[in-house]
Amino acid sequence: MEENKTIVTVVTPTYNREKEIVNLYKSLCLQTNQNFLWMVIDDGSTDNTEGFIKSLDNGSHSFTIKYIKKDNGGKHTALNIAFEIVNTELLFIVDSDDVLTPQAIETVVNDWDKYHDYQLCGISYLRGYPDGNPIGDLFPKDNLIDSFAKVRINRHIEGDKAEVWVTNYLKGFRFPVFPGEKFIGENYIWLQVSKLANMLFRNEVIYQTQYLEGGLTKLGRPLRIKCPHGGMASSLVVMSPDFNLRNRIKNGILYACYSFFAKIGWREKYNIPYKGLLTLCIPFGYVLYKYWKKKYMCL
Repeated sequence: MEENKTIVTVVTPTYNREKEIVNLYKSLCLQTNQNFLWMVIDDGSTDNTEGFIKSLDNGSHSFTIKYIKKDNGGKHTALNIAFEIVNTELLFIVDSDDVLTPQAIETVVNDWDKYHDYQLCGISYLRGYPDGNPIGDLFPKDNLIDSFAKVRINRHIEGDKAEVWVTNYLKGFRFPVFPGEKFIGENYIWLQVSKLANMLFRNEVIYQTQYLEGGLTKLGRPLRIKCPHGGMASSLVVMSPDFNLRNRIKNGILYACYSFFAKIGWREKYNIPYKGLLTLCIPFGYVLYKYWKKKYMCL
């Protein structure tokens, strides 16, 4: 690897997180390796996020900051911009209300130096709570090289993780944008990328998360119901035979459920490769639709 070459871009999509992004910035200033680029993509914030980023004193940090302002469209539309313009080897998505541990970038760079010849699509680390305890499950073993889809979906490894992606693998992908919808699960792309190359899994916490009110994670199911076309697109990816039958059926039910929320016709609903699976799942999807409609539509 070329010495002193910047290989990591930390991408932070943000929307009205002026107060929280201060803590992320402080954690970046504490990095033991500051040879990275911080790309802040402002998704139409109405607070003073832009003023804060532009006020940052270069004397307080050694890394480069790039700020991009766009119209509000959702996190996935900000990531589409990142996939297009990032030109470092690695792309690390870090949310504006989270922080990195001081050795995070150094760990990523060292691991990439050691494993980049393995033709990986990325490296997955653990996320932790503010007290440092890991969120969700550990990976089956440290330094595991395997498919993201097999480890995260087929092996049911639960909990948010910190994925660092090889940028070149993301260049051919974009999140679909549906009118009136501002959310789609990021697995829509990660699971497709996982078909192209394996990933390195590390049982090390390099990223700490607070689940804030108003954040995407806290909004949960109601947000997905309000964005049903995105839910259909994500579920369709996991209906593929690349996944085990349990997950295919689960996502077939979700696809059917979201299709009822989307109020699309039967011809469009069945315009997919897995018609037999969908036929099996339609009744269960309808029951789930009725249940969620009663539970969430008043929110």
